[in-house]
Amino acid sequence: MARSLNKKYFANTNYATFGTADVGGESVASVAAVTGLSGMTYLTGGPYTILASDITAPQITGGEKPVLTFQPTSATAGTVTVVSAGSGYTSAPTVTVRGSLAAGSGTATPTPTLTSTRVNGLKCEAQIGAGSEVTTGDVIKQVAGRRYKVQTSDGTAVCNLVTTEAKDANQMSIKATDSDGNTYFVAKLTARLAVLVPAANVHGGTTTIGSQFASGTTAKWTFGAAVAGTTVTIDNQ
Repeated sequence: MARSLNKKYFANTNYATFGTADVGGESVASVAAVTGLSGMTYLTGGPYTILASDITAPQITGGEKPVLTFQPTSATAGTVTVVSAGSGYTSAPTVTVRGSLAAGSGTATPTPTLTSTRVNGLKCEAQIGAGSEVTTGDVIKQVAGRRYKVQTSDGTAVCNLVTTEAKDANQMSIKATDSDGNTYFVAKLTARLAVLVPAANVHGGTTTIGSQFASGTTAKWTFGAAVAGTTVTIDNQ
């Protein structure tokens, strides 16, 4: 019997490791020093918590914004400390630091750096109930060989794995890519192997139907780089 997937491939593993939301993606590791501010009224004291509204949201549903503080060091500069790293980012957020909360005060946008140590989770496309098809879902748990608990912006449900682009209620798909950048649906996924169905990546831009593996072929899979005729890369985030 084929082995089920290791829990490390599911987004909820990150909760135990990082203590934030149970999603894939990354957290904020650090934020560059602040320079060039004007209108500074925070000349003494601190640190001051940066408003959540001045931090852009994570790209993955269910992610959390980081908690950041700003410590002024002069009338125009200061440092940012990561109090809570947040989660669910596939690209770094925009962080706005203000000279004060008063209208017209100067602002700066120091560059955040994301972690590279969070465990990526399986990415899926899914339709939760009567909602719309969402292309950036997280796989939370494997329920059976072809059934998974998934989370999208429409909620959470147990969905059946299918190999069609159009989805009905509580259906989901997982995509794989070969070394040429061409794509497949995953018909079944086990600990080491994926059963593949060549498919155009309608939501993914200019990629084309995979040709290295015929429909029904079993190949090894990875989150890393694919090897021609040997492995495919499974969508992850």
